[in-house]
Amino acid sequence: MVSSSRKPPTEVVTPPRHTAGGWHADDTFSFNPLHDLGLSSRLDPYWEQIWAPGSQAVWSTKDILDIPRVSPVYKKFHKSAEDALEQFFSGKFFDQKLSFLGVLDSWRTITAQQASAFTGMPEFADANSSSLSSMFLSGLIDIGAFNDPIARLDKTLRSVYRPTDSPVFRKQVEPRLTFPEWLHITGGTPWHAGGQYDRHNVLSTELALRCAEYLEIGAVLGEKYASVDLLAGTGLGKLVDKPDNRRADGVIVRKDGLRIAFELTANDGADFERKVRRWAELISERPLETSGLVVVYVTAGHPSRLNTSADPRVATHSTLLRVLKEFPGRGADSPAGRIGIVSWDEWFPARHELSDYFLNLSANFATGTGSGESQWETKSLMEFPFAPRQEFNATAITDQMKLLGQSPWWMREGDHTRLIGTPLGRENKTSPIPSYYRGYEPKYRQFGTATGRLEGYKITLPDRLKAQWKSRNSS
Repeated sequence: MVSSSRKPPTEVVTPPRHTAGGWHADDTFSFNPLHDLGLSSRLDPYWEQIWAPGSQAVWSTKDILDIPRVSPVYKKFHKSAEDALEQFFSGKFFDQKLSFLGVLDSWRTITAQQASAFTGMPEFADANSSSLSSMFLSGLIDIGAFNDPIARLDKTLRSVYRPTDSPVFRKQVEPRLTFPEWLHITGGTPWHAGGQYDRHNVLSTELALRCAEYLEIGAVLGEKYASVDLLAGTGLGKLVDKPDNRRADGVIVRKDGLRIAFELTANDGADFERKVRRWAELISERPLETSGLVVVYVTAGHPSRLNTSADPRVATHSTLLRVLKEFPGRGADSPAGRIGIVSWDEWFPARHELSDYFLNLSANFATGTGSGESQWETKSLMEFPFAPRQEFNATAITDQMKLLGQSPWWMREGDHTRLIGTPLGRENKTSPIPSYYRGYEPKYRQFGTATGRLEGYKITLPDRLKAQWKSRNSS
């Protein structure tokens, strides 16, 4: 709810709402090759209002399943955790299951259709599939349903997934993974369930998916990779004072390396103001040319509240102005020039529609020289000027993200082993060169070169030691 402790401003400080119509997803070019897993085939988690009467899903967990019941549970779930874990490792689509866990580890809460879109796996839309049931029964994931009774009647809408907050991954899965597989899921950091805010997480995931599908960008990163430390600290080889657990909801990375950290908000209040202030402080300390960081707030109040007193759009714009008064300057490298704000309906004006405002990633920035509405300027984040300093390799991130399962499958397909090298290479050891004799003359052969019947063939790493990702759609 909008904070009632603040009086509305007497002067109009909010720019006019962008109300131009949008393009239907089917009429817009998509980078997602599979139409059946694209935007128009997914539920619209905002406009279909599946969250009434609340913003949380109803969850089933492995612990709940183990409670004795009078009515028997679906027979597919009559399996021990040990057998389920073996099925996870030995069943079909192992690489895709790893990618699915990477999506959950980064984005936290996703719908069944979003899971299919990220991984290229239509089967993941069915919570009863053997792949999903094995992960549920082994204690890796929870399976939920939307709180809205009508949405729960529709099998195509009802399922949502999240990672469990349990030691199963660390104790029973991680020891059996190769390094590339572990990196694919976790990005080199511990598996963590993160914040479980269902509506918020699902909308953040949907926003990132739409950016990956319809914008010519380099990468999208989930909450796990949107921490202040990665965006402005160790990710840049620097230190951040008191980085704590601050993080954005996701990051859109342009092909030139500009990082657009996005924050979704459904209300205005003290917490929102603190977040804006902390981003402003960080931006004031990190020039654009050495960090590539800009921030955009996306207000996503409930559709029934649009253009009412409960719509957070007016209050959030006012709060942003109030915070920016503490950071003088309206130049391109100031907090005012690098923190934008837009509402969900301006980017997505109706179910499965995309506006030109979204296709340009346009937002409002408080860089105007006047007062009232003229304080605001509309800027395109797709055309935002960015000239990284020579020593700042801003585009390295777009290659590194191809290693991660959290990235949409069409953005990471291929063999990326060169980015991590071989096991011996990571240990800074050279490959052995075995020797053998023919007669009295020593002959040497390069490691990996076959002899005998296989002579002429190159022996390569086993597949599980490669960072090589294939979807089921690969030829």
